[in-house]
Amino acid sequence: MSDHAQLAKTGTAAGVIVVGTTVITGWWLLAAAIALIAIGALGIRFGFRRGRTVGDL
Repeated sequence: MSDHAQLAKTGTAAGVIVVGTTVITGWWLLAAAIALIAIGALGIRFGFRRGRTVGDL
């Protein structure tokens, strides 16, 4: 095997590790972002619009 083929195999393995780590890390960040958006929406609905129905301005 030439040196170039060995480099290609090493690069592929490193790429798989980086992508796998990014996906694992990214899921909890996505969940945290969704939770913050939901908390904000509920805070607006029940905080600023307290006592009002959906049709009330």
